[in-house]
Amino acid sequence: MSSYDLPLSRIDAAYLDSLRADAVAEGRQLEYKEQLPAENDDEPKRDESKREFLRDVTSFANSVGGDLLYGVREARDGAGVHTGIPEAIVGLPGVNFDQEKLRLESLLLNGVDPRISGVLFHPITRGAGSPCLLVRIPQSPMRLHMVTYKGMYRFYGRGASGRFQLDVRQIRLGFLEIETAQERVRRFRLERVARVVAGETPIQMGEGAKVIFHAFPIMSLDVWPAFLKAVEDPSQIPNLLAPMGGDPSNWRYNLDGFVVHTTRSDVSRQTYIQLFRDGGVEAAGGIYFDEHRGGLHGLHIEKGAIPVLTRTQRLWKLLGVTGPIVLALALSGVKGWKMLAGSWGTSDREETFDSNLAIIPEVVVQDESAPAEQALRPLFDLAWNAGGWPWSPFYTSTGQRQEPR
Repeated sequence: MSSYDLPLSRIDAAYLDSLRADAVAEGRQLEYKEQLPAENDDEPKRDESKREFLRDVTSFANSVGGDLLYGVREARDGAGVHTGIPEAIVGLPGVNFDQEKLRLESLLLNGVDPRISGVLFHPITRGAGSPCLLVRIPQSPMRLHMVTYKGMYRFYGRGASGRFQLDVRQIRLGFLEIETAQERVRRFRLERVARVVAGETPIQMGEGAKVIFHAFPIMSLDVWPAFLKAVEDPSQIPNLLAPMGGDPSNWRYNLDGFVVHTTRSDVSRQTYIQLFRDGGVEAAGGIYFDEHRGGLHGLHIEKGAIPVLTRTQRLWKLLGVTGPIVLALALSGVKGWKMLAGSWGTSDREETFDSNLAIIPEVVVQDESAPAEQALRPLFDLAWNAGGWPWSPFYTSTGQRQEPR
């Protein structure tokens, strides 16, 4: 069993000693490093050390994940070449792990595109000896992260013999995998919209206008075992999932996964959120029509979607879901309606929706943990475009959320 298969709580000083005693060699999911990326060397050595770190991290993320173990000296053969076998656990004398974590996170943020989510830093104390550091890199749903530090634009993968640079064919296949995954999500989203419009919903809803919101991880992941563990205490369910624009009053398992919903006597005001087994969610509810002004209030839609995504992001973190994610919105039964901004900063427009079903184009967000109101802004702008507006009026010119008080 490789270290990557073990929980971090089991990787301690005794485990490090066992790696040395058993002569456990580096492999596809493990690499030893004696020192952290340099910070105090001359610039060429410092830059190369940082590139080495980024190459290693991206190679793990682009393959099957793995561990970088710092503070381990490798043995050398007769020619002075590293053998990949640990010779001694030397630790990292005088290292401030909080500072190093911030430094390495900043390096990953600015030296890799797109960002890699879920990298963990695990200090390992060793009694009187200097501590070591394990950096755990998850397999990325994207499988295609590029090192961009100081003019380097390279992709790396990892095999049994270590790191290698991806060739043109491998890069092309990686992009094709991403495109295929996005198309799979798009088809599923359109199928779900059609089912909601046809009345095939997990709860009874009226026939009037509806808002349908989706949030899906691009790469499929079976989160069901983790979710079942999370809801062993039913009292926690309202903290994990809440329907759009309403408080959860009931929930149940269904063939698609798990649904949380309201129980209102007026079915046209019913709302629900459906969790799918791969971590995606669907939230839908009726849209209030302002007969006096002839339209729907766009602010209500935005204020319904933001908390749904915020809570979903907390659930994703618990279930181990990482980005990128697809966000999507559809409005049914709205032909001839206006998109109303109310008295907030501008007058309502006379333009109306020109289709009964406004399927807003999907938006891809690389960082699944980005603040919901910022992640959703491009989607909201598109929804307002459908109603004849240039953008959502509830954001400033600098992109900050600004709502009526």
